[in-house]
Amino acid sequence: MHTTLLRARNLVAATLAGALLLGTSACSDDASAGESSGGDDRTLRVGQLGASKVNEALLAAAGEDQDLDYTVEYSLFPTGGGGFMEAVPSGSVDVALMADTPPIFGQVAGVETKVVGVQTSVVEGASTVQIFAGKDSGIESAADLKGKKVALTEGTILQYTVLKALEEEGLSYKDITPVNLPPADAITAYQGGDVDAVAALGPQLAQLTAAGDVVVADGVGTTTGHQYAVATSAALADDQKVDDITDYLQRVGRAQEWAAENKDAWTEKYAEVTGLPVDIAEILVERESYAWLPIDDGVIEAQQEQADAYTDLGLIQTELDVTQEFDDQLNNALAGE
Repeated sequence: MHTTLLRARNLVAATLAGALLLGTSACSDDASAGESSGGDDRTLRVGQLGASKVNEALLAAAGEDQDLDYTVEYSLFPTGGGGFMEAVPSGSVDVALMADTPPIFGQVAGVETKVVGVQTSVVEGASTVQIFAGKDSGIESAADLKGKKVALTEGTILQYTVLKALEEEGLSYKDITPVNLPPADAITAYQGGDVDAVAALGPQLAQLTAAGDVVVADGVGTTTGHQYAVATSAALADDQKVDDITDYLQRVGRAQEWAAENKDAWTEKYAEVTGLPVDIAEILVERESYAWLPIDDGVIEAQQEQADAYTDLGLIQTELDVTQEFDDQLNNALAGE
């Protein structure tokens, strides 16, 4: 196999950020599937990233799992967006929500998917990723990371946020010693003193927030915090499947609105389905803010900038035209444009 393609596929498998963005807990090695009631013998195969079926629980809590004209089959992908991408050729998946990084490496690997929807994911003024250091470390800003060991996950929004934070301080990626680890292992290394700082999101971010660790930098103003709805090209070639994907994503949007209006109820359910302590779930829920956005020039430009950054870092060997990742046919149905 060509070295570039092999590396791309390895990075697709490593893109765990989408799983954490959805607020999941510790990962397992097995995928699993479940069904909600539907009809007409049609099945929509929805991927969920991480160890917990958060979207399924959200739709059920909001009552959006009722009166479906199709059956929803949920599959878990503990390896995040990369796991979903690897399942695409088998035809076992149709659509999933994930962070914005996996489609970049999916494009490199030639995976047949399209981004059909884009959402905000955090409240205004917040960042999907925060970079933490210990309270007594003396590290107070990204400038203080120079010469330090920083735990992150290569080929994810965690790495990209660190890169942009350094650039804001006139530093480069070469000014730190990056330690490439999966998110959970990165936290372990950080808490064990093996690294000086760590880039975190999802449950790990909430845990460090609760512990009172210092936020030395984040992605506010430099990263989008977008969540993507990614559908397979095979599904998009089927008009009925497109209608079902549209309906499902609209239900997700309405369920997210319900969660924002019923935070206490959603926090309790969120903790139950993920196995997280209620105080950690509460931090995550308070940070959430979802709204569908149109796929427009701004969205594409931000994705192009991120892809170019991975090219500059040597993770991608050729320049990408990320316009190929997007299909805006659902803009009006989801974002009203």
